[in-house]
Amino acid sequence: MKNVLKSVLFIAILIGLIMGITCLLLPKESIYKYGLIKTSTYEILREKENTIDAVVIGDSLIYSGISPMEIWHNYGYTVYDMAKSAQLISDSYKYFQVAIASQKPKIIFFEANVLYRQAKNKPWLSVWQDLYKTYLPILTYHNYWKKYLFNNLNDSLYYSRLNAYKGFKYINKSVPGTKLDYMHEKAKVEVPKENQEYFQKIVELCQENAVKLIVISTPNMKSWNYGKHLGAKELTESYGLKYIDLNIGNPLDIDWKTESRDAGSHLNFKGAIKLSNYIGEYLESTEEFSDKRDQEEYDNWDEAYELYEKLLLQ
Repeated sequence: MKNVLKSVLFIAILIGLIMGITCLLLPKESIYKYGLIKTSTYEILREKENTIDAVVIGDSLIYSGISPMEIWHNYGYTVYDMAKSAQLISDSYKYFQVAIASQKPKIIFFEANVLYRQAKNKPWLSVWQDLYKTYLPILTYHNYWKKYLFNNLNDSLYYSRLNAYKGFKYINKSVPGTKLDYMHEKAKVEVPKENQEYFQKIVELCQENAVKLIVISTPNMKSWNYGKHLGAKELTESYGLKYIDLNIGNPLDIDWKTESRDAGSHLNFKGAIKLSNYIGEYLESTEEFSDKRDQEEYDNWDEAYELYEKLLLQ
């Protein structure tokens, strides 16, 4: 009995230490309102409320292909990537809820590739990643201890380190893609029924909150094809939504020999610059957004861009 009590006491002390260290390591933005765990899962919660113009939700195609800092630097609009690898549409729905509740963006772009991913195909690793990010956020932010040993705690540039990319993942290696005819004519591929039901919930959520929902297919020769294009087009247009497929006719002029990081599945940084500028130009064309680069309220975005530039040189 005595040994059991010692074990329980040891575990209690260990949990207390982990929670204490976690409080030091997690980013400070918004945690007082949204809680530490939620901030580790939805990093957009670290942004000031109602300061994001547009959000992009989807899978790794999004976090590889759209760099919010490029859009900020060239257009002055605030965009945030809410993406994770192999994102399921059920997860997407939660991301929509968080984005709309905390930011009220005017536009949300949604990657169409998610429409075809079914839950049964979700990698087991992704499930465990969700668990440890939720219950052990210290593992997500373990590098943050460096700021205590090597940096001034008041250094806002370093303190924003984990948010400098605004959800983007910088990868600049190049592996050529060769399947150049991937968008040849093909019979329509239906969106799975369960995913259609979630998509309807997403549409209704956006309508209730006056958010313009735009479905977009980013360049992807590995998992996208003309049949999926037809299925996504039919579904989105049935709700009267705008659908943009950047695989049709290669409007971004993607050079698959140099602008993919993995033989055509994801864009590398060169390709991401083209896609990011497309998003920036689209937002500009709506005439709904103002250039915020000279506004004091958005100084933190200027600081984040300075750090972004430094990180690109590493």
